[in-house]
Amino acid sequence: MSLIDRLRRIPYLPLLAALMILRLIAAGCVGLVPDETYYWLWAQHPAFGYYDHPPMVAWWIAAIPGLPDISALFLRLPFVLSFVVLSWLIHDTGKTLFSETIARRALLWLNACLLLSIGSVVATPDPPSVLMWGFGLWALAKLQATGKGYWWLVFGLFAGLGVEAKYTNFFLGLGVLGWFVLDKPARKWLLTPWPWLGGAIALAAMAPNLVWNAQHGWITFAKQFGRIEGAHFTAQYLLEFLISQPLLFNPLIFVFVVLGVRAWWKTRDSSALTLLVALPLPLVTYMLVHVFHDRIQGNWPAPIFPGLVLLAAVTAESGKFGWARKWAAPLGIGLSALALVVMALGNVLPQQSGTAALGLGWKKLTFDIASKQAETDAKWIATTDYNTQSELSYHGQFLWYGGVYPMSERDRYDWPQPAMTDRALIVVNASHTPDLARCFTDLRDVGTVSRLKKPGKKSDFRLYTGLLKTADCDVDQED
Repeated sequence: MSLIDRLRRIPYLPLLAALMILRLIAAGCVGLVPDETYYWLWAQHPAFGYYDHPPMVAWWIAAIPGLPDISALFLRLPFVLSFVVLSWLIHDTGKTLFSETIARRALLWLNACLLLSIGSVVATPDPPSVLMWGFGLWALAKLQATGKGYWWLVFGLFAGLGVEAKYTNFFLGLGVLGWFVLDKPARKWLLTPWPWLGGAIALAAMAPNLVWNAQHGWITFAKQFGRIEGAHFTAQYLLEFLISQPLLFNPLIFVFVVLGVRAWWKTRDSSALTLLVALPLPLVTYMLVHVFHDRIQGNWPAPIFPGLVLLAAVTAESGKFGWARKWAAPLGIGLSALALVVMALGNVLPQQSGTAALGLGWKKLTFDIASKQAETDAKWIATTDYNTQSELSYHGQFLWYGGVYPMSERDRYDWPQPAMTDRALIVVNASHTPDLARCFTDLRDVGTVSRLKKPGKKSDFRLYTGLLKTADCDVDQED
């Protein structure tokens, strides 16, 4: 079969290609937000773990040729292209478990899932996490369809690698336990060595980060799993969670998720549907506990979205809610395309504010600070928050004289920092009030700069010069 014939067999190819082109354009036009340059900074110092997250996001960035001199498009390229792989996985999973018709609908609706379609443009831990979960679901579908035990080994590999992407993926393994509980035929595997070997492979795949954490006082686990420690019971976040998730998913597709769970509950006679229902259950349960203590960020449930899309595609074949089935794809794809166009035009549209402006103006700010450094004869740049540290490091990597070094949150930077003795130019975001006198003497105010035309606490920066007292001083550390 020729390449042209193979391409013609790909469902919705012109539409999906157009969406992918839009994602690539947006990825190249939108300024990198602080979290992305923070992960880029990680990639300059490859490791098996970091303060905030497991390392896979940094590994993806570090794998790109040209690091550290890398554009926004190429930094984000693996994350954007991961959606192509995810689309193939969900299509093949649908075809393996059900039919080509359901697989085609799942493929289309995956691209109409707002969070996944738009979120793949940004270089965060979520695309790797979602992709590894998608691979795990695909491996279990192959296991279900073929009865070949070696698919447990494939599942174990991707389940373990998923934990190297984000700790959310721990819940994939728990989902398999839920599958054993809910599906009697699946329990036969427990009498074979295959799932146990798969578990061993999963443990080996996640071992690098586990070992790193053990060597660093389990710092990442404390960061991620200590979010609700000491929090009081509250219902103030529940409504937000119940409204935001269907909207981020696609409200019309979500209708069929609810119908699918309801239909499964009535019969519980389909192992394939039981698999799709069981895998997300532990994560959903955790979210329902967490939401009564603290806010759930909209992207946290993202790994379970592809499986829920497939469940919705199966349910849509029942013929109910035909209007929702008809408009689900136009709504989701239309909104996704609109959002991507707005992102791509971000630099030419009127000045934005808030979240929309997170990636704007950092290059301009870097040049303004470099000019001020020359005026004050400062020998190095000191920062007091990780957003500023990472953005200035990225945009000024071939500009700074003396380098950029953090003076707060030292646990975020697990790599050697040189001892600085000369005068520093200290950059302080206007929304922060660090105690500079803890770490610096001979402080002098040298003005204010901003990365945006419209003044604001998150876009304005106060500049000082001073002499560092001790190399390991932290302006936020309490005595």
